[in-house]
Amino acid sequence: MSSIPLRPGFLGRACAALLVAGLSSACGDDLQPQPGPGEEEDPIIHPEDSANLKHQDHGDGSFTSVVSAMEPTLWVGLDLDTGKEASATEDAAWDLAFQRFVVMSRGGVSGTGGVQVAVLTDTTFEQLTQAPATGWASDAADGDDVDTTPDTVFNAAGGWYAYDMKFHTLTPRPQLYVVRSDQGAYFKVELLSYYDDAGTPANVKLRWAKVTAPAGGQP
Repeated sequence: MSSIPLRPGFLGRACAALLVAGLSSACGDDLQPQPGPGEEEDPIIHPEDSANLKHQDHGDGSFTSVVSAMEPTLWVGLDLDTGKEASATEDAAWDLAFQRFVVMSRGGVSGTGGVQVAVLTDTTFEQLTQAPATGWASDAADGDDVDTTPDTVFNAAGGWYAYDMKFHTLTPRPQLYVVRSDQGAYFKVELLSYYDDAGTPANVKLRWAKVTAPAGGQP
C-alpha cells in the first residue's frame, strides 16, 4: 500500500483543529454567559389571588391589587416579592399588612423583616424607576397625638389619606411610597382608593411594581 504524502504544516493544523473542537465540545456549557456578582437573575413575580387579595397583572411588571381589609381584628399581609397573601399575625414572609385604614410594614415596631419605606411627594408612579437613596423610615410606636393608631410610615404625618369631615370618607393623598422588602428588593406603591365600586370601605386598592435599587446600593 502506498502512503499519501502530507504537506508541510498539515499535521500541525489538523491537530490544532481537533484540539479546539474537543475543547468546544467539552466546555460548551461552561462558556455560556453567567451572571456576575450582583447580577443574579431577577425573579418574575406571579401574584396569586386569595381570599383577601385580588390582583390584575398589567403585563409590564406592574400590578393593581385589592386588599379586603374589612375585618377589624384581621391583618391581611402582602408579600411583595411573590405577590401572595401571608399571615401578618406571624413574623413570616410579608412586607405590607392592612387592617381597615391602617397600613403597616414589617420593620421597626411592626416586625423583624427590616422592611423600610420612603415617602415621595414630587414624582408619579410612571416617572419613578429607581428607589431613592435617602428618606427611609420604619414603623414606630404611637406617639403623642390624639389617636392610638401606631405611627406606621403609611399612617404617620397625616397618613396616606385625607379625611372628609362632612362625608366621612377617605381619599388617598397624591404621594408615592417606595418599600424595601424583607428580601432587599425595592417596590413603588401607590394607594388608589379605599372603597370598592359599591362604596364598601376597607377594600384598599393599590398599584405596585418593582424598581431598581438606589444609586450606590442599599441604604
